[in-house]
Amino acid sequence: MSVRGALCFRISKALMKPPPARVADAGQYAQWRHDEMVRSWSHFSNEAVDGKHVLDFGCGDGPLSLHLACTARPLSIVGVDVIPEAIERARAAAARIDPLLRACPLEFRVGHTQRLPVDDASIHTILAFDCMEHIMNPDAIMAEWRRVLRPGGRVLIEWSPFKSPWGGHMQSLIPIPWAHILFGERALFEAAERLYDDPQYVPRHWDYDEEGKRHPNRWRSRRRFRDFGYLNELDVSSFRRIAADSGFVIDRLEAKPLGSGGAKRVIGRMLLALPLTREYATNFIIAELKAR
Repeated sequence: MSVRGALCFRISKALMKPPPARVADAGQYAQWRHDEMVRSWSHFSNEAVDGKHVLDFGCGDGPLSLHLACTARPLSIVGVDVIPEAIERARAAAARIDPLLRACPLEFRVGHTQRLPVDDASIHTILAFDCMEHIMNPDAIMAEWRRVLRPGGRVLIEWSPFKSPWGGHMQSLIPIPWAHILFGERALFEAAERLYDDPQYVPRHWDYDEEGKRHPNRWRSRRRFRDFGYLNELDVSSFRRIAADSGFVIDRLEAKPLGSGGAKRVIGRMLLALPLTREYATNFIIAELKAR
């Protein structure tokens, strides 16, 4: 293990705490994800989906689609995800909802990493929540968004840029903000490999398969984010460029600061106002794209 890897391991182990119930238990995690999607939607308005054909891109288990189908008035909602198991769970969740409570047809489809299972110019509004950082070929996907949108159609996005404090998405093992920036990829994965097998680490529900067996240590022999095909390391400037190249105008781009209140929020806003620290002090991004 490198010196940086050893330091990252020691600090992470010292900061490690038992997980909250929402990540230790799959059922509570599903409820938490639903609540988080409702919170995320509060940054937008039902007017963006009412009377429109909607595509929920990267829908996962379908919490946002299910919420809007019951609380808004879209013409239709199609949820798309590349993980077949997630689509099966979304379909099962939709089947449990009383049809009288749904305002529109709701369908879930398995997608592809480079093409959407949707016809040309058939969608008014695309929702892309908590998934932008996981699109490994954002150029191809944004081109696909443009293909399936009607003229003037919109994409509503909530997204955590790579340089944000938890942009490495490894806080369950490495509870150090900006660890991916401070230590670098190799050290981060070295520490994660060792921590996953450490007796102090309490596995999360995603560390187990459907039979309740713990997954093998997936951090071994992987030293880059792209080895996982999970994080694209997208920053805001690249996002702007790809959106423009794909035929979009950025109508809204808001960086939300660190801290939920008090001194942390004040400091977060101060750092957000400085060009050199802005992206590092961003908690998440709210964006709206309009098809040209």
